[in-house]
Amino acid sequence: VKQRKTALRKDAQERLDRLIDAAVELYASDGYDVPFEKVAERAGVSRPTLHRNFPDRDALSAAVLKVHMDELTERMAQWADREDGLFLALKLLATKTIISGGLAKIVPMHRQAPASSGTFRNCVDLALAGPLARAKAAGLVRPELSLEDMHRAILMLAGGGLDSYGNDVSASIDLSLDMLRRGMMAPAPPGMDEAGIGWSHHTAKL
Repeated sequence: VKQRKTALRKDAQERLDRLIDAAVELYASDGYDVPFEKVAERAGVSRPTLHRNFPDRDALSAAVLKVHMDELTERMAQWADREDGLFLALKLLATKTIISGGLAKIVPMHRQAPASSGTFRNCVDLALAGPLARAKAAGLVRPELSLEDMHRAILMLAGGGLDSYGNDVSASIDLSLDMLRRGMMAPAPPGMDEAGIGWSHHTAKL
């Protein structure tokens, strides 16, 4: 009996894992409002099985959100000692924004599932707080930049990546990030340029 119960628990976990994997894929390709039937079909389970695990769309969205935030948390831990961790995180989040379908799918989710959208925003704030503080301490960004500014930066980078139309999203984001990074830089001291070279040095060369 114990072995049978263990096997049932294992089967139930495998079905749950398949459902979450299917939801992550379909949220990316079809958007937040993908039909439940399509998620169940992709996972190879019945719709009642889907509803037993996720009684409503908010529950399913929370599971998808957790997958993405777990990945972000893991990556942020790898970058914990890097002063430029903020820029690596911004690129990762911008890439995820594009993979999820860009603004066309972000806006509907924000309107239809404000709870999930708010949870995601809070998770991003928590993940970026440390990297933003390190970047400020290292003089890489302006001291007045806020977490709200980081959300705008993510959407700006995603827009830059979408400009490639799928040809080379990573390279497009890198170019956009370079431009954005220049705008976020702390102002140079009087008489110095952004590279820390005095204006008199440049004048002498002219």
